[in-house]
Amino acid sequence: MIDVEEVLEETGAILHGHFLLPNGFHTDIQIQFAKAVQYTWHTKELASELALKLHRFAPDCIASPVTNGIIIGYEVARDLDVPFIFSEKSASGSMTFSRGLDPSIFRNIIIVEGVIEEGQSVRELLSTLKKFDSEAIAVSSVVKRTDVKKIDGLSLLSLTTIPMNLYKPEECPMCKAQIPLVDVERL
Repeated sequence: MIDVEEVLEETGAILHGHFLLPNGFHTDIQIQFAKAVQYTWHTKELASELALKLHRFAPDCIASPVTNGIIIGYEVARDLDVPFIFSEKSASGSMTFSRGLDPSIFRNIIIVEGVIEEGQSVRELLSTLKKFDSEAIAVSSVVKRTDVKKIDGLSLLSLTTIPMNLYKPEECPMCKAQIPLVDVERL
């Protein structure tokens, strides 16, 4: 069994410091999953481990939102030997399937993400699937940052949990310690 946190630390994907999140909260740990999946051997190991957990669902397709899930989602689909599709943001900012990808032809879709924090991109993907008269049967990720076990009623399976320590700016111990604040949207 792969030690996910060791892989994330080794590849520099786990950042320690003082980070400003898009929701205005501060945190002391940020995960840059792209740093881990740039190493194909780690991606293959992580995907194989996740595929083992997902095999029992007998998926006929893996779907991922761009960009956080596309590499790991593709590798999980390859390991399970099923098709892979991805959603992306349209010019208007809504999530859609383009490039001829059609989720309506699949019946047992599993959503795969690299890291799930609040689950916003997963919820957007679930909503987009419904527009195509399609639904997911489960949600998965390499890392989850929450103790949530389900998203919109679907099982959430992850390889590891790395909790998010969230602080309001006025209560943030890193602000009080005058540790420089880094906006995660600029990483």
